[in-house]
Amino acid sequence: MISKLSKIAVGVVAGILAAASLSVAQAQDAKTSHLIVAEDVVPQTFDPTQSSQIRTWYVWQLSYEGLVRADVNGKILPVLASKWSVDASKTVYDFTLRDGVQFADGSPVVADDVVFSFQRLVERGLPYAKDRFKSLESVTKINERSVRFKLKQPDAGFLLNLGSPFVVGSAILSKKWVESHDPKREMMGTGPFQMVSYAPNTQLVLKRNDNYWDKASAAKVSDLTIRYMPEQSAQIAALKSGQIDLMFPSAESKLQLKSDASIKTVAVSSTNTVRLNINTNRAPFSNVDFRRAMSLALNRTEIVQGALLGEGAPSAQIPPSYTWAPKLADLKYQKQDIVQAKMLLAKAGYPNGIDITLNHLAGYATYLDRFSEILKNQMALVGIRVTIQANQNAVWLDKQNKAEYEIMDNEYAFQADPMFYLMPRPGRQGPTPPEMAALIAQAQSGSAEEYTGQLAKIAQMQDDLVFPDITVVARNAWVAHSAKVLNAQPDGTLSRTFLANVAVK
Repeated sequence: MISKLSKIAVGVVAGILAAASLSVAQAQDAKTSHLIVAEDVVPQTFDPTQSSQIRTWYVWQLSYEGLVRADVNGKILPVLASKWSVDASKTVYDFTLRDGVQFADGSPVVADDVVFSFQRLVERGLPYAKDRFKSLESVTKINERSVRFKLKQPDAGFLLNLGSPFVVGSAILSKKWVESHDPKREMMGTGPFQMVSYAPNTQLVLKRNDNYWDKASAAKVSDLTIRYMPEQSAQIAALKSGQIDLMFPSAESKLQLKSDASIKTVAVSSTNTVRLNINTNRAPFSNVDFRRAMSLALNRTEIVQGALLGEGAPSAQIPPSYTWAPKLADLKYQKQDIVQAKMLLAKAGYPNGIDITLNHLAGYATYLDRFSEILKNQMALVGIRVTIQANQNAVWLDKQNKAEYEIMDNEYAFQADPMFYLMPRPGRQGPTPPEMAALIAQAQSGSAEEYTGQLAKIAQMQDDLVFPDITVVARNAWVAHSAKVLNAQPDGTLSRTFLANVAVK
């Protein structure tokens, strides 16, 4: 006969066993959790030195990391480097590598990997990536755990560029791994996710990097699949049916999702700016009065309403979210003035107008498609007749990189170093005006405390010269997810690093 005390004991043990069983089940669920994300545009390459396109950068940062990271406010945080020092000349930076960091394959990160990664950037990197480190003279190994960066001259934006969350040119690759793999087709870094497979134009499969050095920030899901779905209507249907868990809706998609209580939408204040790049190597774009006429033709408020469906704001070179940026009201060519634009067009030698061609990035985003049409209509008001040449991603990029265009629409992502909102792109424009080059050099070689003030002066000059491009609007952005997703909170950079923190039921 079992006593009451024995029954209680048995009940307690059973409860403990049940709780333990539940804990094991929960742990097992955590081990096998799966997040499926939709993206509009396929990556052009997995090599973090070989693309200037924002949408391609999104996958790099899931598998690769740099020595440091700059947050939205410009604070430099340690990542693969645990500490660093700068000499009195501000040209020598010594970095100490974090103990115990491994690549996803389990091999240790050593100084040779850092030296190799930056030598590879200098030797093979796309000009856009190399431009972030133009001041770099050399990277050398001090010992297995330390590296030295020597600059040609002081560079106030060096640490900011090194800390870009998009790791453009700053990602650390394994020297040994690259010897037997093609980084254009594969990724293997120190980030929270490890690449498993890629089906071109269809999906990228990743898994949690179990060798990730920062256990507190390890990926919350065991598996991450990114499905490439160019049509947002298909993404919405997939989100509602449970085929995907998370998407990045456009303004119109966000409105469609608003009425669905099962879908949560998270808003993000973005620094992404829509721009009109100008090839000043060619006439008449080399003429400052012609460029001023183009800028004065644009009604930025109408573009916000028509292209962004009201979800954004007019923007000059520095997005308005930066409090130190020049105010639009204080800039001469960030407003619409049809009369003045026609006068400047005549002064430039085109009293009867002119025909030009826009290299339009078709299929990238619906807001960019609408922007190109509104741009065409507004330019026509002053006599600039625009032919829209709709090019898919690969062709558009090729024309950009070879400077085979007159004007082209573009979008610039968050820049850890704000100089990159302002920096001319060598090979894609004509010569930088000497006075602007001098001001840029002065800002870069100055102190960090004076940096933003100097950048504001450059922005004022770029408005006056309408060089190197015409910035038009800054857009808002969103993340939409199903009830399966427990949390999803991106930041203003719009980087995809937040996916490591997304948990699912």
